[in-house]
Amino acid sequence: MIFALLLAVPLFAQEMRLWVLREPGEMVEYDLTTFAVKNRVKVPPQALKSPANVSVNHPGQMLLVPSTTPAVTDEDAAAPHTVWLWNGQAATTLEPGTEHNREQRGSNQVVTESAPVAALSADGTHLYWFDNHERRLDREEINLSTTITWEAWRTDLNGKNREDLASVKLPECACATGVCDETCPVGAFWAPDEGVDKFFLMTQYIAGQTERTYKTTTLYQDESGKWTGKPLPQALEQPLDASPAGDVIVSAIPDVACCGWSNQSNDQTLVLVNGKSQTIFDEAATYKNSDYDVSFFTSNAKLSPDLKSLAMTISATAQANKPIQLAEDGQANPEESLHIRKTLAELPAVAVKMVAEPAKQVAFVPHASLVAWINDKELLILEDHVLVVYNVGSGVRRKSTVKVEDPGRVFLR
Repeated sequence: MIFALLLAVPLFAQEMRLWVLREPGEMVEYDLTTFAVKNRVKVPPQALKSPANVSVNHPGQMLLVPSTTPAVTDEDAAAPHTVWLWNGQAATTLEPGTEHNREQRGSNQVVTESAPVAALSADGTHLYWFDNHERRLDREEINLSTTITWEAWRTDLNGKNREDLASVKLPECACATGVCDETCPVGAFWAPDEGVDKFFLMTQYIAGQTERTYKTTTLYQDESGKWTGKPLPQALEQPLDASPAGDVIVSAIPDVACCGWSNQSNDQTLVLVNGKSQTIFDEAATYKNSDYDVSFFTSNAKLSPDLKSLAMTISATAQANKPIQLAEDGQANPEESLHIRKTLAELPAVAVKMVAEPAKQVAFVPHASLVAWINDKELLILEDHVLVVYNVGSGVRRKSTVKVEDPGRVFLR
């Protein structure tokens, strides 16, 4: 049934663009056929420190957002929270409207906090903004209760002409432990690497003391100019990729390990087609590693343009040449230990599976990391810190001369 649904999806039409974040602070565009340099854009030094905070879309716009770590002190709140934007022709900085106010009310304090996060649009016409606007009651540095309104809106590239898209007021929540994050939900948005186009996701979760609790995920879709929210059948813990319309979503279930442990649950990666879920990566079933404190997981995953295949980087929390301790409830198992070490010797690795059930593996590339699909047949991967074009069907490689330390610094759009 899933395979039949996917057959109707058209191919992506636009030619891909390749950008690499390089020292001492520039984004370099390379020709995807010859790997010759096509363009250079100077970026702030913070981009190299936090490449995960950098986004790039197909028109070549670039966005660097500040850290989303909540303000702990008034000094934190006063730190610069500007957004850096390359609009395609010039660089600008925008004030996202960060707010941190305290007002005395009798023996309590009313704290109002807001830290909007920006995202590029896929077509380069807008900026999208997402925010948890919090009104919290404190007493002597203890959180008593909080009310959060999650909001989504978009503006022009100058941060002007706001257009509200969605707003969800969460119920007032008593902060039972004295720290609201430990018991009260907030909203988190997710959009594809290419930028917001026809949809975005909002997941409500509670950070907790040692483990996040995921409550719900809502799919917001643009329907003829009106954004409509639709609850998904299950909360998505770690979205990794999605189809342009949001009807096919790839999401991971990370290990819940904490407190010094690495392997306390089963890592999985799911593909959801119109809400129906299929497991495409299952750590426990594949590696049978429950006795040892090493976790195998997908660090990234990408759907092919025709949505028939899924490529992913399989990584682990341990190395083959380093000691591996028993899991919290594990028992020594020499056969399992040997199998784990043989597997670790190949990682990280790129695996490609068919999305049609059963999820047949059609390619496996050891000692490699996935960047993205170039087309339905070719991947851009990183081998020995060099960019390589890999043909999934034939296994033929086309090696470039472009060296990259980290796949997180490569943007194929």
